Amino acid sequence: MSKATINTWKTIINSGNHKELAYIIHEDAIFYSPVVHTPQKGKKNVIKYLSSAVEVFKGKNFYYTENILSDNNRFYAEFNACFDKIKVNGIDFIICKNNLIKEFKVFLRPIKGLEIVWNEMKKKIIEYDNNLS
Repeated sequence: MSKATINTWKTIINSGNHKELAYIIHEDAIFYSPVVHTPQKGKKNVIKYLSSAVEVFKGKNFYYTENILSDNNRFYAEFNACFDKIKVNGIDFIICKNNLIKEFKVFLRPIKGLEIVWNEMKKKIIEYDNNLS
């Protein structure tokens, strides 16, 4: 079971410290963004997007409200956060393989919240890419 992996993810998103992501992401991981039309494939890309998300949600009162960890290594969790006065609601759907995150899908609502999160994500992704150069 991937409970330890999910607990590590929860610690990362709640603490805002994404340094441990490299230890829980599968080499062939895929990230499905709510706005980017193509899946982001590979450990490096998934870490980039998840690191950016951790930074974006840091200090935004992010918390999971409902969690389901199934016996077949699937984790579903509804979350809330607040960006200024816009309440953002979403769902993370995570599939693990060999105790590592293999797939990560994010769903967000309302549209105004999606726009705010995406604008912040774009900035963080650019920063992330610039720091690698």
